[in-house]
Amino acid sequence: MVADTLRIPNADHVLVKVPAGVNPLRVAAASDNLSDAWRAVVPGLRQRPGARVLVLGGGGKSIGLYAAGLAAARGADVDYTDDDHDRLTTAASFGARAHHVAKRVGAAGLSGYDVVIEAASTGRGLREGLRALSPGGLCVGTGYYVRTTTKLPAMNMYATSATLQVGVSHVRPVLPELLDFIAQTGFQAERVTTLLADWNDAPTAYTERTTKVVLHRPPLDLN
Repeated sequence: MVADTLRIPNADHVLVKVPAGVNPLRVAAASDNLSDAWRAVVPGLRQRPGARVLVLGGGGKSIGLYAAGLAAARGADVDYTDDDHDRLTTAASFGARAHHVAKRVGAAGLSGYDVVIEAASTGRGLREGLRALSPGGLCVGTGYYVRTTTKLPAMNMYATSATLQVGVSHVRPVLPELLDFIAQTGFQAERVTTLLADWNDAPTAYTERTTKVVLHRPPLDLN
């Protein structure tokens, strides 16, 4: 929220403190994109230790990068696809193999993955992600698939016993574990931030075509 004050019902339950020693800029996206990436990739990795993971990037821009980074940090073998050079560079810095593809293409012929994170946010991405799964694999869609005619390869899914998960990300349940992971490992989520802007420049910052905007300001004097 970009506001000086907020009314938060049930704040004792809803709010989660940033762990001591963790720079708030590192977890600025924890209440949204970073938690979305966590819930997309970490549960699947728990069931499939050492899994091969494919992240289709370019739509949910920061979500895909956070997912690639978290997967690599948890020991997965990660491939990342995108059409943007800077995001490919960031993914590679996390330890993923970066593959340049045409805009919103998706899997680009890659296959044999235990987990696919569809962050291209397209129906084509879902289809290619599902086809890229190994038998018993999991594909998690993180985007908005608003077209009523979005098609899925149902026969392919049947043949490989594929699982598709799409839906709203529920942030609060994963926040404590995510924040604890960052505190313990030093996971550098701030690598995804492409624009660190002053609070007062928010209207301009949010018009930039960039991967991830984070606002900062001096601490408020509450006395």
